[in-house]
Amino acid sequence: MTGNTTMIRPRPQVPRTEAYGVLARHLGATGLDADLRAVLDAIGAAVRGSPLAVPPAMAEVLSGGKRLRPLFVLATAWAGRTGAARLRERAVGGACAVELLHLASLVHDDLMDDAATRHGVATISARAGAGRALLAGDVLLGHAYTAAAGLGADAAALVGRTLVRLCEGQAEEAGHLFDADRSAHSYFSAIAGKTGALIEASCRMGALAAGYDAATGAALGRFGHHLGIAYQLLDDLTDLTEDSAALGKPTGHDLAEGVYTYPTIWALHHDPGLRPLLLDLARHDGPRAGPAAAAADRVRASGRSTRPGRRSPVSGAAAWTRWPSRATGSARGAWTCWRSWPSRPWTAASATTRTRRPGTRRSSPARRRSSRSRPGC
Repeated sequence: MTGNTTMIRPRPQVPRTEAYGVLARHLGATGLDADLRAVLDAIGAAVRGSPLAVPPAMAEVLSGGKRLRPLFVLATAWAGRTGAARLRERAVGGACAVELLHLASLVHDDLMDDAATRHGVATISARAGAGRALLAGDVLLGHAYTAAAGLGADAAALVGRTLVRLCEGQAEEAGHLFDADRSAHSYFSAIAGKTGALIEASCRMGALAAGYDAATGAALGRFGHHLGIAYQLLDDLTDLTEDSAALGKPTGHDLAEGVYTYPTIWALHHDPGLRPLLLDLARHDGPRAGPAAAAADRVRASGRSTRPGRRSPVSGAAAWTRWPSRATGSARGAWTCWRSWPSRPWTAASATTRTRRPGTRRSSPARRRSSRSRPGC
C-alpha cells in the first residue's frame, strides 16, 4: 500500500422506477442498467470536472431524481435498432445531454424561485448563494451542449431550441403569478415549454442517436410532447390532492407561490367564491401557507359532484375527466400512448426503419384509419 490514497466514490444507483421496469422488460435489465450507469457516470464526471463552479460538497444536489428523460432517450434510440456499439455510445451521449439540460434548468428554477430545498435537499442557491448557483447552472448547460455536439449539429441545435422553449415557458408562467385572470392558453403555453419541450427533446434525441428519418423523429417528438403535457397536468393535480408527506412539499405549494395551474383555472370558472380567496392570497404579507391551504380546499371542492343515483362525491381527481377538450385531448392522447408504451413507439419506429418482410400482410385501410383516430399518438 502506497502513501498516496484515492477517495473511492460510490457509483450512483440506477433508480428502479416504474418507467425503468417497463423499459427493462423490453430491453433487458442488464443492458438498460449498463446504459443508465454510463449516463450517470458521464454526468458525474462532468459535474466533478468543474469543482470551482460546482463544489464536490454540492454535487449531491444533482445526484437524485427518476432519470425519466434519459430513459426516453434510450427507449426511442433502441426502438428500431439492436446491438450496435456505436448506437450505444450515441444513445448514452444523447441521454447525458438531455439530463444535463434538465439539471441546469432545475438549478436556475431554484434560483428564480429562491427555493431553499428541492425534495428535502438544500438547493445550490441556498447553500452557496445566487452567484454560485447561476455559474453551476451555466456550467451544466455547457456540458449539455458538449454532449449533444458528439451526435452532430442537429442534436446541438435541438438542445438550443429546447433551452429557448424552457425559458419561454418559464417567462410565460412568471408573467402571470398571482393572476386570477390567467387563461388556459397561458397555462398550456407555459407547460408546453417547461415540461413538454424536455420530454419531446428526449424522444427526438433518441431518434437522432439512432439515425431515424425525419418523419419518425417528428412522430416520436409528438409522443413526447403529449406525454409531457399529461405528466405536468397530473403533477399539478397532485399538488392539490396529495398530502405533504407524499409530495415532499406543502399541499397547495403552487398556489402559495402564485402559480395558478389548470385545476385552479378550471375551478375559477365553476366557483365564484374562489376569486376573493386568491385576491386575498396575492395581497397577503408573510408566509402564505395558510391562505394557500384554504384556497386549495376550495379548488378541490369545485371538482366534486354527485353522480346520478349516488350520494357519494366524485373526487377532484375524477373531475379531471370532465375538463374541457384541450386538457383532455392532451391527457387522453398521452395516456393512450403511455398505456401501450413502449410498444407503440417500438412499432412505429420499427415500421419506419425496417423493410417489411416478404410474405407479410399490410394492415387494412380500416385498421390504419382506426389507429390514426386514437388521440395524441
